[in-house]
Amino acid sequence: MASILDRLKAGEVILGDGSYTVTLEKRGYVLSNAWTPESAVEHPDAVRQLALEFARAGADITQTYTFFSDDKRLKEWHGEGVPSCDQINQSACKIAKQVAKEKGTVTAGGISMTDIYQTTRNKASTVAELKTATKALIENDIEMIICEYFRNIEE
Repeated sequence: MASILDRLKAGEVILGDGSYTVTLEKRGYVLSNAWTPESAVEHPDAVRQLALEFARAGADITQTYTFFSDDKRLKEWHGEGVPSCDQINQSACKIAKQVAKEKGTVTAGGISMTDIYQTTRNKASTVAELKTATKALIENDIEMIICEYFRNIEE
């Protein structure tokens, strides 16, 4: 199979998938406005089904339904009792890799800006949070990383 870069160089249009949170929220698997992907652990079959639907609809890329931050943020938003960031991200990577193998898609993991950088501009804290967000993506050999919603190039 040609690499994604070779496919792009050849002029191919590459389609991604998306809208996991909104779609799973509408299906009753995600808390309204929570914006965290605990469903990757709590309802992995629903996440896998949606990934398969995106692939059947023509997506060339299967995204991991991962959390972009760390356990501290999860607890601030949801309190105790939610899966850890690592549990969510490991499960999401496993689902994406399974679908990619089955459907021949490329895997991608998304990360987002940190609140730490926005409020403190502290490089060490920002790097630590981004390392947490990318840890499972790297460990699971996710093929590309999508950086979303970054407001500052320094971050």
